[in-house]
Amino acid sequence: MPSVGAYQVMVRRYVEGRLAELARAWGRAAAGFESDLLTVFEDLTGRGQADPLGALAMATGRPRTDLDHLLDVARQRTDHDRA
Repeated sequence: MPSVGAYQVMVRRYVEGRLAELARAWGRAAAGFESDLLTVFEDLTGRGQADPLGALAMATGRPRTDLDHLLDVARQRTDHDRA
């Protein structure tokens, strides 16, 4: 089991890599940074990450409140697209 610091670095690098990968894959057709955040947030949640919002905050340097708002925007878009 990696030490706490090593685990945090591993999670941060994973989040940074996933966000960069999604940005490259979608290019100009992307629905926005918010949808990428939601994709990574759901991925972290599915992997059992204890604090996915904290992991996103650590990796992006954004406050939790800002990220929470961006995730809400992405969820609203997703709900709207399904309707």
